[in-house]
Amino acid sequence: MATVLPVTRTVFLGVRRVDPDNGLNDMVDLVVDGETVIHVGPVGSGSAWVGSTASTRIIDEPGLTVCPGLVDLHTHVFGAAGLPDPDVIGVRSAVPTIVDAGGAGAATIDDFAATVIDPAATRILSFLSIESGGIVEAHPAHNTRRRTTEMHTPSLADFLPAIERHANHVVGLKVWASGAAGLAWVDHAVSLAEMTSLRLLVHIGDVDAQDQPVALHSPADAASGDVLDRLQSGDIVTHCYTGLPGALIDAAGRISAEVRAARHRGVLFDPAPGSFNLRLSRAAAGLRQGWMPDVISSDLHRWSWDAPHRSVLTVMNLFMALGMSPEDVIARASTRPADALQIGTGRPTIGANATLSLLRLVQGESFHSDGAGSTLRGRQHFEPVGCLVDGTWYDASTNATPQSPSRRELTDDDRRFLECLRTEIAHHGSHDNRWRGEDLHRLAHRARAHAGLGLRTGIEATQLALGADDAPIAIGWLLESLGPERTLRRLSALTQPLRARV
Repeated sequence: MATVLPVTRTVFLGVRRVDPDNGLNDMVDLVVDGETVIHVGPVGSGSAWVGSTASTRIIDEPGLTVCPGLVDLHTHVFGAAGLPDPDVIGVRSAVPTIVDAGGAGAATIDDFAATVIDPAATRILSFLSIESGGIVEAHPAHNTRRRTTEMHTPSLADFLPAIERHANHVVGLKVWASGAAGLAWVDHAVSLAEMTSLRLLVHIGDVDAQDQPVALHSPADAASGDVLDRLQSGDIVTHCYTGLPGALIDAAGRISAEVRAARHRGVLFDPAPGSFNLRLSRAAAGLRQGWMPDVISSDLHRWSWDAPHRSVLTVMNLFMALGMSPEDVIARASTRPADALQIGTGRPTIGANATLSLLRLVQGESFHSDGAGSTLRGRQHFEPVGCLVDGTWYDASTNATPQSPSRRELTDDDRRFLECLRTEIAHHGSHDNRWRGEDLHRLAHRARAHAGLGLRTGIEATQLALGADDAPIAIGWLLESLGPERTLRRLSALTQPLRARV
């Protein structure tokens, strides 16, 4: 868990304040009381606040950078790709806010909130997938096949209740505009976005190219004007420097007129490198032409963490190595994504909310790669020191690693629920054509409600019972991935002692 320090006042002495919205970059002393910045003044002015209360924390390392709270706009902390510990890329990396990109859908946002959002110290938001279950397959190619064959597309009637229940979490809709899904899914997403007044996060770059028949590679990928012309001001195109099919910048470094027109219209562009969704050569070509990203995010997930990025800070460092200034990357990883999502983040100014990130700018070599064999060296880089979230301080670390959730023993209440689940599944039938995550999800929650078990407890019990307690995936799709025979066999073994007592 993140280290939480219960202090009411924090005094920063001799820090560099970077406030992109107000054009400020200066050396100051800064004081936070509770959730509010109460003093910003010349270096030396903060000494009067030292020792002013018994619970004052003093930050006295000259030259640290204090800036608006960082916002990682594209991560994965739920669903089959979800990193099991969101705080490792959140507050433990000096990032107060992260956004999950499509891990949950209308049918699974309740599960996401109960098992990931609510327990985390990091503020977690969601781009809701236009697929009902969200990301339910571990392998990208399997997700593409699902999107074209068995994917359930929620109607507006499905979406509205989920969005209304989680208005504080849902900031937009996620759609994949690549491979076999293509334009049909974009059209559906655009329609839902218009009806719900939500923005879109649009994935480009065909990650399934190597696993799919050539016939599935359509000229209507997101690089074409057909898709970009459908997007409105405020929509976000993610993986904007990809080298995969559907790229916005071609191998010669050319940027199409459709791409420039979309930016002029207010469409935003985000790099989100992940494992292999950014090519250094194309990012360099874009920056040479003044085509910088509007926001900077990480696309960190279960398989991309630490290969090659550990948090949005390492992506910021990559863009500094490409030639962007520290002030530019801070703006694109803090106030700009906050403004794009119309959410709040703190500001290092008097009277502002005290959600702030504290970073150390190190003059020294940094190493970057793009997952495709290209490398880059930088001359300076940021390291995380900590962050304030509404006035609460969290220590960060350059060596933060994911922490597996603690296991617990199954209780009798858990076993009663699992017996209800076993009975429901046996009545449901085990034919493959009926063994679908969407149906199983409703069935599992009906069994949970019948057993009187809370949402989070029921999900924990299912994951413990079926050996997937480190996978933040919704119940129905966990059952689907296991198959009927394995599920019933496991549930029968776990509930036999309970039935023997009856």
